[in-house]
Amino acid sequence: MDMSQLSLFRMARQKMGWLGARQSVLSQNIANANTPGYRSKEIEALDFSRELSRIRQINLAGTNGSHLSGTVVKPDHRVDESRLKDVYEVNPDGNSVIMEEQVMKVAENQMQHQLTSSIYKKHMQMMRMALSEPGRG
Repeated sequence: MDMSQLSLFRMARQKMGWLGARQSVLSQNIANANTPGYRSKEIEALDFSRELSRIRQINLAGTNGSHLSGTVVKPDHRVDESRLKDVYEVNPDGNSVIMEEQVMKVAENQMQHQLTSSIYKKHMQMMRMALSEPGRG
């Protein structure tokens, strides 16, 4: 079984790739903090709701009458996905890198990376446990 074809692992791989690309862009911004005329850059965020909509629903077969049937409750409200654009200051030399902002973005990126790798690790452990022989845990 190729775990990389499962939607959860594919999404985690995409997120890790995006986080790596974002880290590269943020480090370029920081490296060019004193370069006249340099404009800070940012990459477009992954649209998680779009990725979730691509996942097909899995219906489980009940093997025992005492098993509970799962239900999916659709929320009756929409999340406002509009996002305000950050306003960047520009120095007199034309540079728009704000060091504090870039450092905060790097820290956020690191936290997201740790969270994504933790989710990936936990799901791998869960898959190993589900596929292992009973009693060998």
